[in-house]
Amino acid sequence: MRIVTLQFAAASVLLSLASSAMAAGGNSGVIHFTGSIVEPPCTTSTTSTAGSKQRATIDMNLSCDHRSAFDVAFQQIGPNANSATTITLSRDGKPLGSEEAAYYRMAFKGQTNLRLTAKRSAAGGELSPVIMTISYL
Repeated sequence: MRIVTLQFAAASVLLSLASSAMAAGGNSGVIHFTGSIVEPPCTTSTTSTAGSKQRATIDMNLSCDHRSAFDVAFQQIGPNANSATTITLSRDGKPLGSEEAAYYRMAFKGQTNLRLTAKRSAAGGELSPVIMTISYL
Protein backbone atom coordinates (compact mmCIF):
# COMPACT_ATOMS: atom_id res chain seq x y z
CA MET A 1 0.00 0.00 0.00
CA ARG A 2 2.87 2.33 0.84
CA ILE A 3 4.42 1.78 -2.62
CA VAL A 4 1.17 2.76 -4.35
CA THR A 5 0.98 5.95 -2.25
CA LEU A 6 4.59 6.87 -3.12
CA GLN A 7 3.97 6.22 -6.83
CA PHE A 8 0.85 8.40 -6.72
CA ALA A 9 2.74 11.21 -4.97
CA ALA A 10 5.59 11.01 -7.50
CA ALA A 11 3.12 11.10 -10.41
CA SER A 12 1.38 14.14 -8.91
CA VAL A 13 4.68 16.02 -8.57
CA LEU A 14 5.70 15.20 -12.16
CA LEU A 15 2.29 16.26 -13.45
CA SER A 16 2.43 19.60 -11.65
CA LEU A 17 5.98 20.26 -12.95
CA ALA A 18 4.93 19.43 -16.50
CA SER A 19 1.86 21.66 -16.23
CA SER A 20 3.88 24.64 -14.98
CA ALA A 21 6.47 24.15 -17.74
CA MET A 22 3.75 24.10 -20.41
CA ALA A 23 2.07 27.18 -18.91
CA ALA A 24 5.35 29.11 -18.90
CA GLY A 25 5.97 28.21 -22.55
CA GLY A 26 2.40 29.09 -23.57
CA ASN A 27 2.73 32.76 -22.58
CA SER A 28 4.96 33.66 -25.49
CA GLY A 29 3.83 34.18 -29.04
CA VAL A 30 2.59 36.79 -31.46
CA ILE A 31 -0.92 37.26 -32.79
CA HIS A 32 -1.22 39.02 -36.15
CA PHE A 33 -4.54 40.70 -36.94
CA THR A 34 -5.57 41.80 -40.42
CA GLY A 35 -8.83 43.59 -41.09
CA SER A 36 -10.94 45.98 -39.14
CA ILE A 37 -13.49 45.99 -36.40
CA VAL A 38 -16.49 48.03 -37.45
CA GLU A 39 -19.83 49.03 -36.04
CA PRO A 40 -22.85 47.08 -37.25
CA PRO A 41 -24.16 48.66 -40.46
CA CYS A 42 -27.74 48.94 -39.19
CA THR A 43 -29.93 49.00 -36.13
CA THR A 44 -33.17 47.10 -35.86
CA SER A 45 -36.22 47.09 -33.68
CA THR A 46 -39.20 44.77 -33.78
CA THR A 47 -42.72 44.83 -32.48
CA SER A 48 -45.29 42.09 -32.75
CA THR A 49 -48.99 42.62 -32.70
CA ALA A 50 -50.79 40.33 -30.32
CA GLY A 51 -51.75 37.48 -32.58
CA SER A 52 -54.43 34.88 -32.41
CA LYS A 53 -54.67 31.30 -33.60
CA GLN A 54 -55.72 32.74 -36.98
CA ARG A 55 -53.39 35.73 -37.52
CA ALA A 56 -50.03 37.15 -36.37
CA THR A 57 -48.06 40.25 -37.40
CA ILE A 58 -44.44 41.27 -36.85
CA ASP A 59 -43.16 44.76 -37.70
CA MET A 60 -39.45 45.40 -38.11
CA ASN A 61 -37.82 48.81 -38.42
CA LEU A 62 -34.36 48.85 -40.06
CA SER A 63 -32.19 51.96 -39.96
CA CYS A 64 -28.84 52.13 -41.81
CA ASP A 65 -26.33 54.99 -41.87
CA HIS A 66 -24.57 53.47 -44.90
CA ARG A 67 -25.94 51.63 -47.91
CA SER A 68 -26.46 48.03 -46.81
CA ALA A 69 -27.81 44.89 -48.47
CA PHE A 70 -29.95 42.19 -46.87
CA ASP A 71 -31.59 38.88 -47.61
CA VAL A 72 -34.97 38.35 -45.97
CA ALA A 73 -36.41 34.82 -45.86
CA PHE A 74 -38.94 32.98 -43.79
CA GLN A 75 -40.33 29.53 -43.32
CA GLN A 76 -43.15 27.90 -41.41
CA ILE A 77 -42.21 25.29 -38.83
CA GLY A 78 -43.96 22.82 -36.56
CA PRO A 79 -46.75 20.32 -37.06
CA ASN A 80 -48.93 22.83 -38.96
CA ALA A 81 -46.17 23.94 -41.37
CA ASN A 82 -48.00 22.58 -44.41
CA SER A 83 -51.34 24.08 -43.46
CA ALA A 84 -53.24 26.55 -45.60
CA THR A 85 -51.58 29.76 -44.42
CA THR A 86 -51.23 33.03 -46.29
CA ILE A 87 -47.99 34.89 -45.58
CA THR A 88 -47.62 38.49 -46.68
CA LEU A 89 -44.40 40.50 -46.58
CA SER A 90 -44.63 44.23 -47.09
CA ARG A 91 -42.00 46.96 -47.22
CA ASP A 92 -42.93 50.48 -46.21
CA GLY A 93 -46.63 49.59 -46.43
CA LYS A 94 -46.46 48.09 -49.96
CA PRO A 95 -47.14 44.34 -50.20
CA LEU A 96 -44.51 42.40 -52.11
CA GLY A 97 -45.35 39.82 -54.76
CA SER A 98 -45.79 36.16 -53.83
CA GLU A 99 -42.31 35.22 -55.14
CA GLU A 100 -40.68 38.07 -53.21
CA ALA A 101 -42.62 37.21 -50.08
CA ALA A 102 -40.75 33.92 -49.54
CA TYR A 103 -37.30 35.32 -50.29
CA TYR A 104 -36.55 39.02 -50.69
CA ARG A 105 -33.26 40.82 -51.30
CA MET A 106 -33.01 44.53 -50.63
CA ALA A 107 -30.39 47.27 -50.42
CA PHE A 108 -30.99 50.71 -48.95
CA LYS A 109 -29.63 53.59 -46.91
CA GLY A 110 -31.78 55.32 -44.33
CA GLN A 111 -34.86 53.75 -42.82
CA THR A 112 -37.31 51.09 -43.98
CA ASN A 113 -40.08 49.07 -42.37
CA LEU A 114 -40.86 45.42 -43.00
CA ARG A 115 -44.09 43.74 -41.95
CA LEU A 116 -44.66 40.00 -41.96
CA THR A 117 -48.26 38.87 -41.60
CA ALA A 118 -49.26 35.23 -41.36
CA LYS A 119 -52.98 34.41 -41.65
CA ARG A 120 -54.74 31.08 -41.51
CA SER A 121 -56.80 30.66 -44.68
CA ALA A 122 -59.35 28.29 -43.19
CA ALA A 123 -61.06 28.48 -39.84
CA GLY A 124 -60.31 25.82 -37.29
CA GLY A 125 -56.62 24.94 -37.03
CA GLU A 126 -53.86 26.86 -35.34
CA LEU A 127 -51.33 29.04 -37.11
CA SER A 128 -47.90 27.43 -37.32
CA PRO A 129 -44.85 29.36 -36.07
CA VAL A 130 -42.90 31.32 -38.70
CA ILE A 131 -39.15 31.93 -38.59
CA MET A 132 -38.02 35.14 -40.32
CA THR A 133 -34.31 35.44 -41.09
CA ILE A 134 -32.62 38.70 -42.06
CA SER A 135 -28.97 38.39 -43.15
CA TYR A 136 -26.45 41.12 -43.94
CA LEU A 137 -24.76 40.63 -47.31
